[in-house]
Amino acid sequence: MPVPTSSLRNAFRTINVSSNFPFTQNIAASPFANIQRGKTRTIMPTFSSLEAERVYRKEHLALVFRILHRFGFAEGVAGHCSVRDPVQPDKFWVNPQGKSFARMRQSDLIQCRVEDGEIVEGELPVDASATSIHSQMYKAAGRGIGQEGGSEGGVESLVHVHSPYTKAFSALNRTLDMISQDACAFYNQQALVPFAGGVFDNQEGARIASFIGPHDKVAILQNHGLLSVGRLSIDEAAWWQINFEMCAKAQILADSALRPGEKFVFAQEQNILDTREEIGSPEMGWFCLSAYVEDEEWHSKGEHKL
Repeated sequence: MPVPTSSLRNAFRTINVSSNFPFTQNIAASPFANIQRGKTRTIMPTFSSLEAERVYRKEHLALVFRILHRFGFAEGVAGHCSVRDPVQPDKFWVNPQGKSFARMRQSDLIQCRVEDGEIVEGELPVDASATSIHSQMYKAAGRGIGQEGGSEGGVESLVHVHSPYTKAFSALNRTLDMISQDACAFYNQQALVPFAGGVFDNQEGARIASFIGPHDKVAILQNHGLLSVGRLSIDEAAWWQINFEMCAKAQILADSALRPGEKFVFAQEQNILDTREEIGSPEMGWFCLSAYVEDEEWHSKGEHKL
């Protein structure tokens, strides 16, 4: 975990940095000021250079694959996750096809161009659907939050895996009902993308990207699965993928338990909006993955950094 620069350290009065997130006594500096209690607050990581941020992003992308494997989301050679390169933002890092999610290392990652998805660094092949979807999403959306020329609708990372409940839910032609607190994070931020067969070229990648709005967290690829979006970090995109799978499971269980004549109790809209603001921010997406990052770092014993 990169340590903040001395000036930032003084500004934030950082008193400790754990393996996966720093915290501070300067409560006002934290995006979690209103949802945490105590003498300290969690803050986002900062970096001494763009090169240091690149290392962090690549290592966390490797950890994300390992976390997704532990959830049982690795299916054959399907699935791809990527993160934009902060040093060269017209490039992104993605997994080689066929490499075990459970054994992913930062050095295994392949660098591709945003413009057309072509490989610029690395020898192993990449899934054509990965280069097509990811390149065109990065190209269409531009840079994400806090980046030079970036915006809230920009994209810094993407995750797509074939998880079972989401895959089943993708065939229902609908978005999540607001039947749980967790589902509120996705309120009005779920794009529905009609199925058009396998993705093998940039034209199809651009079609998928055209359905995804600047505030959408996920795109439900109908008859296929889920594409989750990180406006800030790869950790965020991974959490929306995991969290949506949990919500899809709860939705399917609730649907199956509904008796004739019964109706769901839905949350009220203002409560939904308040909850989304509390648990649905990009920063919260990053933070929600932190416990899994800590656990996977322990399992990895540093192998993901090789």
